[in-house]
Amino acid sequence: MSEENQISEICQAFEASVSTANLALKWSEAGLPVSTQFNDPYFSLKNGLAETDYVFIQHNQLRERWATWQGPFCVIETGFGTGLNFLATWRAFQQSNKQRSQQESAEENDLWLHFTSIEKYPLSKEQLAQALALWPELADLTQALLEQYPHLTSGFHHLRWPEQRISLTLIFADVHDALKELTGPVHAWYLDGFSPAKNPEMWTDELYERMRHLSRNPQPGKEASVATFTAASQVRRGLQGAGFKVHNPEGFGGKRHMLAGIYHAQCGPEQPPYFQQEPWLIAPNPRGNREVTIIGAGLAGCHSARSLAEAGFKVTLIDALGIAQCASGNPQGGLYVKLAADDKATHTDFYLEAYELALRSVKAQLGDGDEHNRGWQSCGVMQLASSEKEAARQAQFIAIRQPPSALIEVRDNGLFYPQAGWVAPARLCEALVRHPNIRFEQAELTGLTPTDRDDALWQLSFASGEQRSASTVVIATAWQAKELLTDAYLPVKNIRGQLTYLDATSAPAMPHVLCANSYMAPPLSGQLCLGATYNLNDPSTELRDSDHQTNLDHLKEFGDEWQSMATHNKIVGGRVGFRCTTPDYLPMVGPLADTRPFAKAFKQLSKNTKQIPQVEAPLIPGLFVNIGHGSRGLVSAPLCAEILTDLITGRSSCVSRTILEAVLPVRFLVRDIARRKVPNDHYD
Repeated sequence: MSEENQISEICQAFEASVSTANLALKWSEAGLPVSTQFNDPYFSLKNGLAETDYVFIQHNQLRERWATWQGPFCVIETGFGTGLNFLATWRAFQQSNKQRSQQESAEENDLWLHFTSIEKYPLSKEQLAQALALWPELADLTQALLEQYPHLTSGFHHLRWPEQRISLTLIFADVHDALKELTGPVHAWYLDGFSPAKNPEMWTDELYERMRHLSRNPQPGKEASVATFTAASQVRRGLQGAGFKVHNPEGFGGKRHMLAGIYHAQCGPEQPPYFQQEPWLIAPNPRGNREVTIIGAGLAGCHSARSLAEAGFKVTLIDALGIAQCASGNPQGGLYVKLAADDKATHTDFYLEAYELALRSVKAQLGDGDEHNRGWQSCGVMQLASSEKEAARQAQFIAIRQPPSALIEVRDNGLFYPQAGWVAPARLCEALVRHPNIRFEQAELTGLTPTDRDDALWQLSFASGEQRSASTVVIATAWQAKELLTDAYLPVKNIRGQLTYLDATSAPAMPHVLCANSYMAPPLSGQLCLGATYNLNDPSTELRDSDHQTNLDHLKEFGDEWQSMATHNKIVGGRVGFRCTTPDYLPMVGPLADTRPFAKAFKQLSKNTKQIPQVEAPLIPGLFVNIGHGSRGLVSAPLCAEILTDLITGRSSCVSRTILEAVLPVRFLVRDIARRKVPNDHYD
């Protein structure tokens, strides 16, 4: 079967695969959204906003708690619906923050709202807009939500409004599946999602057990609260059985009762958190010092600096060469993803979430990607089916995942990403570090030594002879991290890549980025950027004619009109860079394990991977990495920066438990212990 036929054969099925949202909603004569699944309105037009405030905001005592709260405040909601509860909470949070700003400085008030909401039957953006138009007092917040509202693909979607100190993690999934993927913490529960009588599948013992699991081990004074509109006895018993002290306040709008409560340990002290999940998934306790030093000013380092700065940290960003001078210094890079066909691929789940966040991030930093923008252009990316194998892979991916055409469009010759395009990485990095909480220094770090001080865990030594201390250090120096952290378990490798710059004067028209075995972006300053080669274990920084020829040989994959460019061309330059890759081609972000103590603590995994020792994981305090992005840093770096900030601040994770485990650096040490590949002397 030809490549075109393999792709075209699934086009009809793909176009027919629409979101279930259109089937999950109807409109009453009064204009109210009504769930066809549960035959119940999403809210009351007469008092829906007031009911949300009364049930969830007042009975979780949010205003009172926010008045003195420090750090992230994390809410979990079991039913996003129209987003009314979220927007009402956002409005109340704005009011509370405004009051605090009149009494405290920005440094004194580090309160952030992290709202996680689960929805099995998500509404489309158009349906959401129509429903929320009934609340004109929320118009500004509604518009902000709609601007970032994601495509209706299953899984996690992370939305951010850093200037408002608010983030929203939307999870399009069944509530029970979603709760298994959350790692906490949680400070307030919104139990919504239609009544137990109409939606019994949600209100089960499994729900209450997951609530117990996520509400355990709070910091003193930060216990989890719960509120729900229902007063059903089965719900009250379920919450009590899960460890909540529940009471029955008067319901709203004539309802007799509702339920509210707070989590408390019923039978003595709680078990340590490593009794409840893999010990290496437990983030280190947040440090009181809100200062971070980041080494490396490429995409990973600059995104990390921006995320932490927006979270209120004072960031010192250090690089020996300057901002975006290594692999992140390429003139153009394709902002798109090549997704795995396996329907269970964590790789695809990670990159789908990362891709949408990256698009929102680059727009926030560099503006709309129109044809006049020199920092990025949203011109679309064409991922060509350049071989029968690639055509089959693309067909399998579309058949299994069925993404909306607004995200990935099926064409006869491959997959088209209409929102994607090219980015000038250096311009993006420069925009990211323009923040009052970020200070950049050009300096060469030569050593990193632990200290015995609680307020400054690390001593940094520089080529100039200067030494300074830091309480939290992030290493974002790609493959060079292995040279700096010689005792760390970092199985990364560097892959040389050479770009070829061509004179674009006689080039065919090129409206989109083209990708096959290489990529090429539309002309910038009269040049085409083509590449890049893959040269493993090759440290050469010199441009080579043979590598230029390798790049030129790939031109034929872009179509017959490019054949002449392969032989009649004018090479006007090139560039060599080095990618940092990992064995599983996913980045590494998070704390580092203390290798030998960790191997000794979890040696049992070499005999039975299902018997995980219930001990605290030996992680190195105050030391994190964000590396291993390969050639995908434009997509992966923003999400990894958010994961890093989650771990450093102790806020709820913006990714699933599965993805978190898949990107933590410790994963390779755990796998090699299980495979008996760790040297015996590590167990001494």
